[in-house]
Amino acid sequence: MNDKDDVMRTDIRASLILINYSCSHDDIGAAFGVEPSVTWNVGDLMPSGRRPRKTKGWRFWSSLPLTATQAEHAAHLLDQLKPDFAKLKTIDPEEAALSFAVESWNGDRPTLGLDHALMAKMVEMKLDFDIDLYVL
Repeated sequence: MNDKDDVMRTDIRASLILINYSCSHDDIGAAFGVEPSVTWNVGDLMPSGRRPRKTKGWRFWSSLPLTATQAEHAAHLLDQLKPDFAKLKTIDPEEAALSFAVESWNGDRPTLGLDHALMAKMVEMKLDFDIDLYVL
């Protein structure tokens, strides 16, 4: 193990993700006012190329660096969205979430959570809050 391996650090990936909806990918983009980073359909191969997807999906990734905080990623993502609330009412995904993958190394303890203003935006857009925490 070298000195670099001993450094405490956290990487955070953040995205808006919707899965299993009956409308088109374009309808989701129009409802949120952004073009997706990636979309997929039932049967498309997962990134590993080994298994087919079981649900339709739409994802918009944060463009901030992995070193940004969870709150910074959330604010950035939500600021990018220009929701059309009339269109949002017409989509009915199985899941619509602001999603975070948090990877913590060597004892780093990142702050997790969002303030009231960010949570209010999520509630207004009917988004769930998902955090996957990996302590490595």
